[in-house]
Amino acid sequence: MSSKKNSNEDKANSRKTLASDSTVCTQFTGSGRSAIAVIGVAGPDARCGVMQCFTAASSREMKPHEIRYGDWHGPKNRSGNPSATASIASESIVVILRHEALWEIHCHGGSAAIDRIMLDLNEVGITSVDHQDWPYPWFAATADSKPESRLVREATEVLTHCQTVRTAAVAMDQVRGAMHDWASRWLNVADRSAILRAADKSAGDDGTQDEGTPLDIDDLHREVQAILAYAAIGVRLTAPFRVVLSGRPNVGKSSLINAILGYDRSIATAMAGTTRDVLHAETVIDGLPIRLTDTAGIHDSGESIEREGISRAMREASAADLVLAIQTPDTPAIADPTSQVPRIDVLNKSDLLTTPPPETDWIQTIATTGEGIDRLLSEIANRLAGTFPPAKSPVPLNERQVRCLESLLDTSEPMRLAATLKELLDGPS
Repeated sequence: MSSKKNSNEDKANSRKTLASDSTVCTQFTGSGRSAIAVIGVAGPDARCGVMQCFTAASSREMKPHEIRYGDWHGPKNRSGNPSATASIASESIVVILRHEALWEIHCHGGSAAIDRIMLDLNEVGITSVDHQDWPYPWFAATADSKPESRLVREATEVLTHCQTVRTAAVAMDQVRGAMHDWASRWLNVADRSAILRAADKSAGDDGTQDEGTPLDIDDLHREVQAILAYAAIGVRLTAPFRVVLSGRPNVGKSSLINAILGYDRSIATAMAGTTRDVLHAETVIDGLPIRLTDTAGIHDSGESIEREGISRAMREASAADLVLAIQTPDTPAIADPTSQVPRIDVLNKSDLLTTPPPETDWIQTIATTGEGIDRLLSEIANRLAGTFPPAKSPVPLNERQVRCLESLLDTSEPMRLAATLKELLDGPS
């Protein structure tokens, strides 16, 4: 019991010490073979520590917010002795100077690259901390640090669980203040408008808003609606897109998944109905995390196990982000049970065609040879990524933020707008 108490006290004391003038590093993003990791370095010795281990490809002076590519070679020799990592090959990385005391290191998301960089930073005297123990305002992109809002803390937590560069980029924009700055700007406008409204009332005005009031409700509501359009992406940045393959038995769903993955993950045989359960496999397509689902072939069956597999297949398809509706030249189409879910029609085993196909939007593939797979991958990415926000856009990352934004649409009164914007920034008072 006392050991646990002492451990908690040591951790609290450590945080207090770190918060003063320590130089620290932490991994802000998730790890993975296809991920890009972001490591933060902050404190008075941040520049010195990073530059001992990194050599930029260009020799010109680094400027704030400039992306600089180069080699991470590890600590330079001290006192003529080689450093612990001097014999390890250098890593190609990107470094961004936010300001003198705050740096970002972007590297390959594999654990070997991350561990090597963190160990190198430790060797030059920089302390590793968990991201939740980070003692500096990560939001600060300039020397005049701003207080870290709840929005930024929530974005930082999401960022640590993102698995690909495209999802991490959306979260990173919020860490750097995209939503924070938007909410702060409108909060200032709403506060000024509320003051003017109160002054008008005290002077005997009827309280109606005229053209001189610096709050354009229509503009605010339009911007809120535009932000909410990205909510479906923002609230699930840490979860993969669900892509379900659906079709009759023996149309090659399992073979298509294997072709997309580049290795054998699903059972693929010539026997119809081999897949009776739902099988999942995760991959990355054009920077998007994807969860592929192989389902039982949809057909009439008197066998209870097969019927259950078909029922599960229908449920998976109805909850998908995208359905790949698979057919072959020698199988009839099935009734579409997922008309509300976006779909791509795929004609697999297209080498069985005996006549030229009519002009259609079908993507023709031959899973066993890989023909048409690149086009299919491109179409999957286009369908899913089309909903991604432009860079630096404010994006809600959880249900709390979505509820606050929806509340903004329900009012035009400046004081209520200001209160809701404050709640969006910092949570309920």
